[in-house]
Amino acid sequence: MKKTLRSIIALSMVLGSLSMVSCKDQNEDKDETAPEHQMHSGEDMSDEGKENSGLQAAEAEFENQKVKQAFDEYLAVKDALVRTDAAASRKSAGNLQNTLNESHPEIAEIAGRLVETEDVNEQRKIFSELTTAMDPVLKKAISSGKIYKQFCPMAFEGKGDYWYSTSEEIRNPYFGDKMLKCGRVEETIM
Repeated sequence: MKKTLRSIIALSMVLGSLSMVSCKDQNEDKDETAPEHQMHSGEDMSDEGKENSGLQAAEAEFENQKVKQAFDEYLAVKDALVRTDAAASRKSAGNLQNTLNESHPEIAEIAGRLVETEDVNEQRKIFSELTTAMDPVLKKAISSGKIYKQFCPMAFEGKGDYWYSTSEEIRNPYFGDKMLKCGRVEETIM
């Protein structure tokens, strides 16, 4: 019995270690000319404001003020998920829902589903849908500045997923402080 328990513990430790470095290992298999900051994992983020420290944000401007407001609220949802703050995510998603009720009811409906759940993992799944729905709206309406479309290959059991940011620096909303810097910039939208 003790031997079996030790084997299970040892196996768990090995698997845990592998999952923590696998995000970094995938980057090493990619183009070696990619910037170092593009894919990291396992960094700790304990303070709320820490995810923004030292980041250079690009100001994106939009042809439509509602889209600008919606993007700002989308970023607030993302930042709340980076902090694994389900309450703040729900609040920001509610603001996003109200902003888009008339102009983009399909996106408002997705934001509304995010408001309805307190489970941060479920919120992250809905955030993925929100990102997909926002994609054509943001690309069509940006008039100046940059938006970074970022990708985490580890999200959703290795299927990977996207999100938008105003900074090239990775702050992963799908893992938060567990793998804060896991990801890479896939596209720069100008």
